[in-house]
Amino acid sequence: MAPERPEAEEVLRELFGDADRGAVLERMTPGFNDRVARYRELLAVVNRQPAPPHAEDFAWVVAALRARAGS
Repeated sequence: MAPERPEAEEVLRELFGDADRGAVLERMTPGFNDRVARYRELLAVVNRQPAPPHAEDFAWVVAALRARAGS
């Protein structure tokens, strides 16, 4: 599902409970960078290794939190 969809809120609620979404996003953002994530994926391809685990899931969570940052 798209991170902007209203149904994504249920997933975030399961992950973070009643925590302030803005605070969670603030803590997670330094650990996530689209360009760094892509670099790690490409590095794995070049080195013939599996892609980093959960990178796509982490990106979805950050996008869902960003979509609700004003809420």
